[in-house]
Amino acid sequence: MDSTLQRAAELLAQARLPVFGGLFTDVNGATAALALAQKLGGVVDHAASDGLSRAARVMRETGSTPASFGEVRNRADTVVLIGNGPRERDPDLVEKLFPSKNLPRPGDNKRELIVVGTKKGKTPSGVRTTEINGKNALPELVALLAAATRELPFEIRDDALGKKVLSAGKRLRDSAFAVFVYDPAELEEPVLHTVLETVRFLVKTTRAATLSMSAPGNGEGVNLCSIWTCGLPVRTSFAGETPENNMWAFETERLLKSGEADALVWIDALDGAEAAPPTRAFRGIRSVVLSSKPVKVGRDDVVIEVGAAVADHDAEIYLPPIAGIGVVKATSKKSDKPTVADVLNKIGTLIDEKGAA
Repeated sequence: MDSTLQRAAELLAQARLPVFGGLFTDVNGATAALALAQKLGGVVDHAASDGLSRAARVMRETGSTPASFGEVRNRADTVVLIGNGPRERDPDLVEKLFPSKNLPRPGDNKRELIVVGTKKGKTPSGVRTTEINGKNALPELVALLAAATRELPFEIRDDALGKKVLSAGKRLRDSAFAVFVYDPAELEEPVLHTVLETVRFLVKTTRAATLSMSAPGNGEGVNLCSIWTCGLPVRTSFAGETPENNMWAFETERLLKSGEADALVWIDALDGAEAAPPTRAFRGIRSVVLSSKPVKVGRDDVVIEVGAAVADHDAEIYLPPIAGIGVVKATSKKSDKPTVADVLNKIGTLIDEKGAA
């Protein structure tokens, strides 16, 4: 391990612009990655940055009224599930949002689920479900529901689907608390705008909100860590005098393809999730790979096996049910594998010692 760490320190000390990508790690690992990126004048970018940045950008432009998971589960009388993304991220999502226990809720409506552009799937017994599906693409279905909610005219050849859309629009206007659930990584910006604008229309007369699925790989946790460290989210560069955030310029794949980045630190060490490396990762770019899983790399790359956060060691990660950072105990017996934070902090120390020498 000592010689491996020395090789990693030498590789990164010589780099002109290293990129810290993947970042599937806990908050301690993210903190160490940000510190080393600052030391080396590098870039930090999470593998789920596309969805994170899209959601933030659209929310900034359109405005939003997000609700916590617990608030939706306990209070919403109408849940609109958009696309396949939410249940792909959490197969038991609907069961979690519709618990069997009858909790007090606003209004007199019985709880209802509206699924848009996806199959009905497994739903708890007794929950009324309306499917807005068919041959139409998801963006068109979302636009039809938005028009029906606003009582605007629309044309559709499928009469049965048109009636369902009109009924769903009325249900949303009559709801005491309607919530739209979606995965921002699945929806393009125009669709996200339509969803948020529909919520803004509803909140003029009733209560409505959104529940955005959290990013995989502790994306929210790493993003928050970056914000409280330097005031900026991921896809931030420390190459200049002050940190700079640019969602296009500092994207891992673009930096590798253009040759602007000459070293890559790829971190994939979170239980139950896998960060797919960019297409040019480990190909001609000198890399330091911290992974809890087997990985194919180049002959000159440095590979360091680390423990998986949550599985091999306790970890601070973002927990969607509480919409915040929480400590999760290791699910298996704690291993002697080093953590991401241990490795990156040691590499930083070796670089300092080399510089002092």
